[in-house]
Amino acid sequence: MEKRIFLGLALLGIGLFCSTTALAQAAYKGMMNNPNANFYDVCAEADAYFETHDKGKGSGWKGYQRWKAENESKFFPSGDRSQSDPHFAVNAYRQFLQNNPGGNGKESFDNGWRDLGPWSVDNITSHYSPGIGRVEAFWVNPTNDQHLYMGSRSGGFWRSLDGGTSWLNSTDTLFAAGVNTIAVSPTNPDSILINVRNGGNRTTHGVYRSADGGLTWNESAFNPTNLGWGGLGTNSQIYKIVYHPTIANLVFVGTNTGLYRSDDNLQTWTQPMTNGSITDIEFHPSDPTTIYMYDNWGGSAFGNNVLRSLDTGMTFIPSVNIPGNSGSEGHIAVSPACDSCVYFASNNGVWTSTDNGIFFTLNSVPDQACDGFAVSGSNPNVMIYGYLDMQGSNDGGNNFFDITSWALGGSQTLPPDYVHADLRTAEWVNGAFYVGTDGYLCKSTDDGATWTQLNNGTGIREFYASGLSQSDWTVQMSGSQDNGTSILDATGWIEWNGGDGMEAIIQPLRPDWMVGSWQFGTRQITRDAGQSRQGANNPEGGSGEADWQAPLLFDPNQQMDAIHFASSIYKSSSFGDDNWGLVGSPGIGLIKVAAIAENNSDIIAIARNSTFRLSTDGGQTFNVTSNQLPNYSITDITFDPNDDSTLIVTYNRYQNDNQKIYLSHDLGANWTNITDNLGNMPIRTVVIDHSKDSYIYVGGEIGVYSRAMEGPATWNLYSPNLPNCTVRDLEIQYGSNVLRASTWGRGLWEYTLENRNEYPSITTTEISEFPMQIVPAPLTDQYVTARISYEQTLSSVFVKWSHGQATLDSTITMSNTVDSTWVSDEHIPHADLGEDVYFKVFSVGAFNDTTETYKFHYLSVQEPPVVVNPPDTMDTIIGIVESNFEKPIRIYPNPSTGNFTIDMGQGYDQVVDVKMHDLSGKLVYARKEQGQQLRVELNEPAGIYLLSLTSGKSRASIKVVLE
Repeated sequence: MEKRIFLGLALLGIGLFCSTTALAQAAYKGMMNNPNANFYDVCAEADAYFETHDKGKGSGWKGYQRWKAENESKFFPSGDRSQSDPHFAVNAYRQFLQNNPGGNGKESFDNGWRDLGPWSVDNITSHYSPGIGRVEAFWVNPTNDQHLYMGSRSGGFWRSLDGGTSWLNSTDTLFAAGVNTIAVSPTNPDSILINVRNGGNRTTHGVYRSADGGLTWNESAFNPTNLGWGGLGTNSQIYKIVYHPTIANLVFVGTNTGLYRSDDNLQTWTQPMTNGSITDIEFHPSDPTTIYMYDNWGGSAFGNNVLRSLDTGMTFIPSVNIPGNSGSEGHIAVSPACDSCVYFASNNGVWTSTDNGIFFTLNSVPDQACDGFAVSGSNPNVMIYGYLDMQGSNDGGNNFFDITSWALGGSQTLPPDYVHADLRTAEWVNGAFYVGTDGYLCKSTDDGATWTQLNNGTGIREFYASGLSQSDWTVQMSGSQDNGTSILDATGWIEWNGGDGMEAIIQPLRPDWMVGSWQFGTRQITRDAGQSRQGANNPEGGSGEADWQAPLLFDPNQQMDAIHFASSIYKSSSFGDDNWGLVGSPGIGLIKVAAIAENNSDIIAIARNSTFRLSTDGGQTFNVTSNQLPNYSITDITFDPNDDSTLIVTYNRYQNDNQKIYLSHDLGANWTNITDNLGNMPIRTVVIDHSKDSYIYVGGEIGVYSRAMEGPATWNLYSPNLPNCTVRDLEIQYGSNVLRASTWGRGLWEYTLENRNEYPSITTTEISEFPMQIVPAPLTDQYVTARISYEQTLSSVFVKWSHGQATLDSTITMSNTVDSTWVSDEHIPHADLGEDVYFKVFSVGAFNDTTETYKFHYLSVQEPPVVVNPPDTMDTIIGIVESNFEKPIRIYPNPSTGNFTIDMGQGYDQVVDVKMHDLSGKLVYARKEQGQQLRVELNEPAGIYLLSLTSGKSRASIKVVLE
């Protein structure tokens, strides 16, 4: 009778109380996870929803755009996902290993690929929300809080035995890299169950078991084969695995196909509920027969109820209606301090039951969404709740107040209330609250007032893309989901920008000049290696105005030119610092992929889905080359650095078509499928080595693969010690012979290029005066300095150079000055004003093993005249009127429209008082700034102005012109 009554009340309440907004959002979200829903139908449903709903942080808009960007290339052009196996990439990897045993590349860096992190946040400059990576699950030993387990969405399982001081990952060799739920035996902390899943589509690969505290793993009987999961049009997911706290070997598994129950540690199981999405399971604190559960499926009859079992999980009955929650994400909590109480939280409020989950009373509706909820086990009046920020209550949920702040607010250290944005999971364990967020695993022992980050040492960053320095092998800029854009240099990682970080470029001769990106092509720049940040003011950059991961390149032959790709193509001749000029409009929509030929910048290739276009006039016009490429969505394009007519395109389509890599030797007129033995592995990225005996390298959904450009048509797995995760971007650092991989969930890694492990490594290359907008001057003596690492004796080191064209047909020898430093015996001869200069450094080893750097370029530019003594009257001279600063000060552009940069000289870091007067003496601008690069932005009439700079005892007066 009780079951029938409560079920009837629950069904009645669904129609009366459910939230239309929650149901509308649940509709498109449910379609996203249902592979029988066409990709383009999902987009139409989501687009319709967001036409009438907010797109701000926490709205779900960004999550939808991420999903869209991730999946279109897999299912284009039809959008049909029902004919794809969600285990497609793993099956392709297994097949490759079976058909190609061994052949994992030679070892380098001692033990194969080397992990570069990041593992911690140590140096914050202009980043506003730094973190390590996304934490989905954790377990804390209730009798020893130094014993921790952690699961990352795409970075696997980690364990610590010292409270987070050190961590060990043990799942890198499994076929999937995501862990979203962890269950530990209440009688043996070494007995662990985890769900192993795809980091991208959440598809489970089954429950894995460890009997040695997470050191090794074996697939349990609860796997897709035994369950009949997998195959076309499926997406089986596991949300929750829990051990009963007192009954040995009793395990519950919540899935998107209902609830599973096993009383023999997952050797066998029954299914008490055969449908629904069971996302939360909790146990009565003192009654072992009572269990609580929540069904999160949008179409569930029980979306407005907490389900409870009175027979140890054999059957479940619904609570009385909890209105407005069907389609919402719900969370259950219990507390030993009130064993008859059950607490329920969702985006729509917090409820309490005092009768073991029969009736629920609404306490309040906090002003945050809810992705995590926990109640203190010692004082049930204390709760934490939240999503973007966390909120706390000390009166049983009647009132909530902010206890964390997701943004640093300009701080360069992590404040005590910082846990990063986006709460993912929360629990109270033995006197402390623990939370997992998009950045950290954190702990609070004072009810949420202050927090400690616990997972320093876990390399779980989800990188989209990277750009590296060709003149300093230690420098890299990488963009990631949720944790923004970070910079790696010789001292470690610098946290530079927040949000989602995307494409990045570094000026080849200026490792401190970088351009990073947000989603949709919004660019940010730094001119001091990440110590400061400013907008690039690029056109067609912002929400929806460029592709999610809009391409960004520098011109390899005019290296101060940054190229921005949106629906049109724009160029900045000051490496992203304003002055973007329209190059051309290809007319194919938002450009998704682009590449520029290394030796002829007039050759540019672009793609949007299957539409491939080629320009031979620098991007002004684009032509169809041929119709030989498949009608799939292109994921990457690269040119052979040794042959501008040779280029490669890649695909990551989830179909058994053996069409993942195509090669053309005639600028796309004809194409050859070179997928060969790589089979059906979806490919994300491709690069080609610059050496004479060059290799092609591709990054797949799992692994890195290589093959010789000229030689057997055979791909080799090139992944020793590289985790089995998706490789989103590959970059080659020419001088050091290093290949770098940006992974989704395991950070940044590096490895030596094929057959070049023992070659000389040119780690840095410098010239006397670095290129900027207004230098070097024609008469600058440019000496080349390089640092070279080599275990043998070098036979020769020299510079190849040329003026005007990159023929590199002249030579200057270099001499070893001290330690590993080599300097050119002569400077590069002076070039005429406005003339291009090109050069490379070559290092020849004892066995004729020759390394060459990237081809560097600078332009001989006239520096403004300097007048030591001020003239009696203001004349037409533009530049420095008077200065006693130690280093030259440069203004660019000058003339300008009112937006210009003051460069105080290399490494300047003092506060400067900046003032600007018109000719009448009126003060039109006043501001104090610090650093080498100072920005001025003002709106004043055209004319001549006097800029004054004061810093300590140093003074300068500089004449500038506004046009």
